[in-house]
Amino acid sequence: MDGDLDVLIVDDHEAMRVMLARVMASAGVKRVREASRGELGLQMQAEAPAHLILVDSGMPGMDGVSFINAVRADERYGAPCIVMITGHDHVQLREAAHAAGANAVMVKPVSPRALIAKVQDLMR
Repeated sequence: MDGDLDVLIVDDHEAMRVMLARVMASAGVKRVREASRGELGLQMQAEAPAHLILVDSGMPGMDGVSFINAVRADERYGAPCIVMITGHDHVQLREAAHAAGANAVMVKPVSPRALIAKVQDLMR
């Protein structure tokens, strides 16, 4: 994976952020930033747009779909590739995520191999 890739992880669970950051680092990504909630993720994305955002679907306050809608609605956030990661495999959630502008939706548990493969495919 491209070492120059800038990744932003937005998830309210610290253990999930740490796991995703480790997976990205193991794939050669040198810049991984973390946000514990959607609003903070938006602020971080506005300050320095990431190429890839991994966002949880269910967070207090701003959920993943709302976060994706906000990113896609404002040029300040750039045009990142967005992968929603969810613990709920509902058709309605997948449809809402894609309608908001998610490039992909992955259901937990997400294996490191599957995540790396998906990111490599999307970032081509």
